Amino acid sequence: MDKDRIKAQIDLEWDDDEVLPEVVNPDTEFLFNRMTEATFEVVGARQGEMILDIGCGRAGDGVELARRGATVVGLEASRVMLAHAREHVNGNGAHVTLVHGVGECLPVRHQSVDKVLCKGALDHFAEPETVIGQIARALKPEGQAIIALANFESLGFKLGRRIYSVKSALGFKDGKVRMPWEPPPDHTCKFDYFLLRRMVGAHLEVEEEVGVSFLFGFPWWGAFLARCPRKIYLALLAILDKVAHRFPSLSDVVILRCRPKNGECVD
Repeated sequence: MDKDRIKAQIDLEWDDDEVLPEVVNPDTEFLFNRMTEATFEVVGARQGEMILDIGCGRAGDGVELARRGATVVGLEASRVMLAHAREHVNGNGAHVTLVHGVGECLPVRHQSVDKVLCKGALDHFAEPETVIGQIARALKPEGQAIIALANFESLGFKLGRRIYSVKSALGFKDGKVRMPWEPPPDHTCKFDYFLLRRMVGAHLEVEEEVGVSFLFGFPWWGAFLARCPRKIYLALLAILDKVAHRFPSLSDVVILRCRPKNGECVD
């Protein structure tokens, strides 16, 4: 793998300062929090095991996994985000090793890692399928990969697109505002449940799939929840999250827990 070629395709100065919207409605807050909680549940960090966090960002997940006893290595391509990560790790007194690198060329030995975490990052890489192949190479034979990603064919996004297409046909325009179901400019791939399963399945065997959150992106849903008492909207979102758990193909976020394929040797 030509590391320099890969680096030339990505933004090595990417910053997440403008990722979150100025107004965070209850559904957005719930989605981000629940995605993190559910991912940790699937990871099931154990004392002393080595976890490689690919696209670690500010290392928030890495710090928490280290607190739970894991030996964590965070890999990040953006120099800016790596600086944020160092600040966060040092500020929390955590033991997380931070490495500047790309997922398409993992700086680890063959079959040397207990678990690999890739949360909300796969659709930022220049070559996502190459990253998955690298994950398979890095995992020990009994290792696990946990991949969590936004589903751009969720029920909320499907309904949102249909509603706004009707509005547009009736002459109602929303200007140049990017809709939630439109991938941000920093995304390299528009993933949905089925594409993710196919891409992962080429290199890894899926053992568990979990859906997280339901109806994010449905027009006016967040504004409606913001008008509800906190106790009410949390109850509604929790119920919908249970539905999403059973129907990951329609959920807002998909989490896959995978293992290396039996007898497969990845170069």
